[in-house]
Amino acid sequence: MQIRFHSVMGARALRGMGMALALAFSLNAVAETINPRWVGVWYSDTKQRLGVSEQQFNPGAEKCKWVGARPAKSSTCVAFYEGSISKAQLTIQLQQAEKAALDTAQRKSIPSADVQSIKDDFKRNRQAMEGMPGNIFRVIKTLAADDQQGATDCSDYFFLDQKQLYNVMSCETAPDAFSIRVYKKG
Repeated sequence: MQIRFHSVMGARALRGMGMALALAFSLNAVAETINPRWVGVWYSDTKQRLGVSEQQFNPGAEKCKWVGARPAKSSTCVAFYEGSISKAQLTIQLQQAEKAALDTAQRKSIPSADVQSIKDDFKRNRQAMEGMPGNIFRVIKTLAADDQQGATDCSDYFFLDQKQLYNVMSCETAPDAFSIRVYKKG
């Protein structure tokens, strides 16, 4: 009886250690480190800066802490992996935003010079996509503390191909504000 007691206790201890290791592994998998290809300083054509390190993801003057996975709540700006996007999906987003922007411009009788400006902006966005491979890209999102409170209806995300980094920004209420910004490593 004594021997059986120890083997049962030993099995329980091993099972408990296994569960603890599995939990630790799953927590580490969720809080993923940033891929080293992202690390460095990136610049857009308009000299906007994006600084990336193992701990920070800093678009412009904003300082976002790298957390690897979307937190339930944060009081500061954070950056994390969230989903993926393909060139085909991005093309659809661009087409929908352009159609919505031009429909809105027509409904509000916006001056033709402003409509032409909207068309030019979307042409620049299409040109930014021309050199992009047709791959599926892993997305990094940033989330400021006020975004977590539902203060904005805009989406902002980043992805990386073999040569360049892309930032896509879109707002549901302002489809003409859709933009694709291309960064190159400095």
